[in-house]
Parts: sequence; C-alpha cells; structure tokens
Amino acid sequence: MNNLRRLIGRSSTSQSKSPASPTPAEYMQEQDENAEGDNSTPQLTNEYFKRYELMTEFINLRNPSHCPLGVYVIPSSDNLNVWYGVVFVHKGYYRSGVFKFRMTIPENYPNHPPSVTFLTEMFHPLVDTQGNLSLSQQFATWRPYQDYLFHVLHYVKNIFKRVVLDGLVDKHCPHKEAYRLYRTDRTVFGKLAQQSAQLSITESYLFDHFPENNLIKFSKLSEAEYEDLRTQILDSARSS
Repeated sequence: MNNLRRLIGRSSTSQSKSPASPTPAEYMQEQDENAEGDNSTPQLTNEYFKRYELMTEFINLRNPSHCPLGVYVIPSSDNLNVWYGVVFVHKGYYRSGVFKFRMTIPENYPNHPPSVTFLTEMFHPLVDTQGNLSLSQQFATWRPYQDYLFHVLHYVKNIFKRVVLDGLVDKHCPHKEAYRLYRTDRTVFGKLAQQSAQLSITESYLFDHFPENNLIKFSKLSEAEYEDLRTQILDSARSS
C-alpha cells in the first residue's frame, strides 16, 4: 500500500483544470527535436508519449484538486493501461462500503474514454449485472484533453451520493430495477444498497486478492499490529 497515491480533494461533480504538465504538442515537439533524423522514431515516440501521458496523470493525482477523498488507485503490476482502485463510502445508502474497481484505459486514450468495472457485486442504477459502470450521463461526449482520468475518479466517488442518484435519467441507467426502486421505494432500495455495502466488507470480498496484478490488497491485522497502528494514528493526531 506504500505505493498508493492517496487522492485527497473535493468530492464534487465539478471538473478541474487539466493536469499541470507539458501539453501534448510541447512534448511531441521536444521528442521530434531530440530524435531528428531517426526513421524508426515516430512509432516509438508515439508509444512512449502514451505512457508518458498516463504516468503524468497518475503522478498528478497527488494534486489535492484532482481526486476525491476516500479513493485509492494504482496501475496494475503488468499493464499501465489498467488501473485498480478502491472507494470507501462513509455516508448515504452505501455507507461502510469498500468497493473495488478496475479502470481500463484504451490504447487510443485520450480520444476515447476509459471504462470502469466494479469487482464487488453492487445494486446500483448505474452499474449493470457484470459490474460495468455507465459513464454516459456524466460524459455524454468525451472531450480529449478536457476530460481526464481524475474526472472519472470523481464520478466513481460521486455515484454513491444522493445528489447524483436524484439526477439520474433512465436511459443512462443499465440496472433498471435499481433505478425503478430508487424512484418508487427508497426504503427497499436503501436495504438493497446496504446489502451491497455489507457484502463488500465480508472477508471473502475484502481479503480476496483477485486478480494477481491488482496491487491493492487487504489483509488481517493481529492484535499487536492493530494496537501499534492505533497508537501511530493517535500520536499523529495529537502532534498535528
């Protein structure tokens, strides 16, 4: 977990400015100048540039304005285009939930958006039975170099908030039963949402390390480890 970037910032639906890094045009110009006269460079430069963009976005997640509190994310161990994450939900219908997800970034990103799949079973209007999150309501038209991965991470956090649930439109919701119950019977919806939250923190879900390239892993603490961690947290709180 030491390599995780903690995402600390506002949990709002508003979108921030693009990451503070060289623009694609500036970077490509620099690469072209450095590689002038090398005929094998264009393809290699393009691949390198794609990796550069993704790593820049990941590094910039340290920016407090880029990602929401309670979300952790890290690239997979063998593919920079696959990021694994977890979102901790503390309020609302899904409170106490710890939901794992995978964000898959297409090779033609940023021209096309990433896809998000939850690895935890979930009863949610925007999540289909296979765990795929619908992004169409928030990103009706994906805008390259205006919409970024951190915007998607904000949305992953925000879908559990009532303000987003209240504004959902039927055509964007693949889980029709969840959408119907949210509109017609909040009591039943709340119970099913809470079942999802409780399921997410059972041992079989929380401590399951699937798949192997997911570096976000949870493990049990012994009593001694728990007390040591508790002491560290309390000492840190007193000194701050």
